[in-house]
Amino acid sequence: MNSEARHADDAVLVTATDCSPDCARTLIDFLERAFPGEVTEEKEPPTGDHAGHPTVWSTTIDAGRPAAQTGPVTLDGTVRVGVQGGPRAVDRILFALSEAFTVEAKGTVAGDQEREVELLLSSA
Repeated sequence: MNSEARHADDAVLVTATDCSPDCARTLIDFLERAFPGEVTEEKEPPTGDHAGHPTVWSTTIDAGRPAAQTGPVTLDGTVRVGVQGGPRAVDRILFALSEAFTVEAKGTVAGDQEREVELLLSSA
């Protein structure tokens, strides 16, 4: 398997919705610490009045290796999180999230090559 194919299997798209910009930033910062390396994200959460308009923050994480230990993380509310990617990489993200947050599963869709999970996160 070449490195491009391996990287594609390790890439996990993580989205955060139904939360404050601070909660989204806390989640993205956690993921950057847990999976150091190449991370693609929106650097600054949008500012301004978004009342009544859905906002989605997203980042792509390289979960080719198990997560680094980070400890519990405090959120000032809940975050609805979508996790989508290869099954092993998604499992690594889910394990890391469960170590740092209280996680409530909201749904799972499994395909041949990809898995998608919806979660609700709150402080542990």
